[in-house]
Amino acid sequence: MVLTLLAAGLHLSQLSVSHLLSATTLERGESFAHYLVETEGALAALVTGLSRNPDIENQIRDVADASGIANFSIFDAMGRPVFSPRSASHAWLLRERPGGIAGLDQLAEAAVSRPGTWQEVAEDESGRATFIRPFDHNGTRLGFIAVTPDVTFLQSRYAHIVRMMMLGLVSVLVLSTGIPLLIYMRRKRRIEQADERIRFLANHDTLTSLLNRKRLEEETNRILATSRATRERLALWAFDVEGMADINNNIGQANGDEVLRTVAARLLKVVDRSDLAARLGADDFVVIQRRAEERDAIEALAKRIVHEVEAPIEIEAHTITPRLCIGVAVVPDHGRTYGDLYRHAELALTVHKSSRHGQFILFEPSMDEEANERRRIERRIREALDGNEFELFYQPIVDARDRGLLGFESLLRLPDGEGGYIPPSMFIPIAEARGYIKAIGTWVLYEAARQIALWPEELFISVNLSAVQFRDGDLVAIVGKALAQAGIAGSRLELEVVESLLLERSDAIIDQLQALKSLGVSIAMDDFGTGYSSLGYLWRFPFDKLKIDQSFMVAFDQGEANVRQIIEAIVSLGHHMKLKVVTEGIETPAQADMLREIGCDQLQGYFFGRPQPAERVAQEALSDWMRTRLDTAQSAPARYGT
Repeated sequence: MVLTLLAAGLHLSQLSVSHLLSATTLERGESFAHYLVETEGALAALVTGLSRNPDIENQIRDVADASGIANFSIFDAMGRPVFSPRSASHAWLLRERPGGIAGLDQLAEAAVSRPGTWQEVAEDESGRATFIRPFDHNGTRLGFIAVTPDVTFLQSRYAHIVRMMMLGLVSVLVLSTGIPLLIYMRRKRRIEQADERIRFLANHDTLTSLLNRKRLEEETNRILATSRATRERLALWAFDVEGMADINNNIGQANGDEVLRTVAARLLKVVDRSDLAARLGADDFVVIQRRAEERDAIEALAKRIVHEVEAPIEIEAHTITPRLCIGVAVVPDHGRTYGDLYRHAELALTVHKSSRHGQFILFEPSMDEEANERRRIERRIREALDGNEFELFYQPIVDARDRGLLGFESLLRLPDGEGGYIPPSMFIPIAEARGYIKAIGTWVLYEAARQIALWPEELFISVNLSAVQFRDGDLVAIVGKALAQAGIAGSRLELEVVESLLLERSDAIIDQLQALKSLGVSIAMDDFGTGYSSLGYLWRFPFDKLKIDQSFMVAFDQGEANVRQIIEAIVSLGHHMKLKVVTEGIETPAQADMLREIGCDQLQGYFFGRPQPAERVAQEALSDWMRTRLDTAQSAPARYGT
């Protein structure tokens, strides 16, 4: 279409140029012919070739040059050429002197015999236009005049005009078609970029640009399908960045994201091009290692990863050193599907978290047995929650001076369904990890408050809290409701918190502890002297009591040096800060005597009573306490009388 328009425009331009050149030739030919006819004697002399006046001939030449006449020729009545100032066919015949030449082509018979006065413009083979007309004198035809104007300038000018016209036409066509085409191409590119972005987001993690879970599983299954034929051994690596919650709290979520991006970039740097790397969770990464035929290849990659990833990261004046927990499962030893490999690598990762042995843990079948046991315990936790099957046992807390009963610590028990109990050390971590601990802790608060309300008002009940119970900010309301439903004063409830809660040091936790104290509840720091104990806790948090961990009693019995002095220092520190001090794990009279001598306030342990259900407590501990109170009351008058 465009080419057709251009060809049509060019043809019209050429027609216009030919018309203009013909008109110019006609105009100049008439003017010059009129001049020759009117010049006295000039034309007759040129026709006859006799008595030519050189001055007139030179004048005619000058007029021809001034009029833009390239050449002119005179023919006799028979059409034979008789004069021309220069040859139109041969340059070497050119003469610029009077006399001219006669070596020209003869006029056609049709022109010679054509009657009347006429004029026309004819073109020769080269396209040059020539004006021809006859001239007569007194009714007698003397000859013919042929005038060839010089139109070189006009041709070049018109050619320039044609070029400009074509350029304008092309410009119009470009503007009319090129701009829409450019807009279309630009829009098409944007659509392609949007499609590429959509595909990228569908297959990659937006924060780190690693593969996401869906894409990793697809690619892994594809590789596994070919590995069955090639017998290629693969390794699936599961990574966990430890302490990301603390990192986010300390340096902010944005900087925490930068830590994750750095970890991802470092992983990509150390793995091979054929390996796969993905981010599956907040701080969970996975790598599919190709060509893991030998354990040496796995150990070599572990060294590279640990060396590269666990290097310090500088972020806004903070220095963060990422720490990895790593679990590895290998094809085909530990599975032939992505699901089996990932599950086994996660089990190995869990073991590495708890043991921190070596740079990584390779999956072993025994870990699967442990996982099955954890799943069984989790199932039992759900059943106990749904069926209200949890139980509380109570262990006495006594006065260190006279060993009188002061209260009880409530201890949670989970029946195993076969007449026994699952140890708290096994089911509590699972309940915390799987999100059941808040519901369990709420039940414990209500049940402990209900139970202590049935016992003498002089006694208190102690309840252990998990750090998870502080996260939602509704703990104070739950405790207040438990006290109200049981109808007891806050002073009869003691809440024990662990050091893992205190490590967060958040204002929200401090506010909740202060609000609990406003209910009259006392707050105890459990297991003081172990883990991350810091004296800063004692002034930053509103504690009422310190509980010395039972491990000190084990060390005391084993004869460890300076144990008594350390316990004495803790007791003295607590008293100086107006805190009561209780020691747990008392199993021998020697331990009880030593603690009484150094001024410990309260004691707890098997020596004074094992944890028992409420019925047994009522039968034994409370009965003994009531008898002791009765004996004291009966002997009081006698003592006053002496």
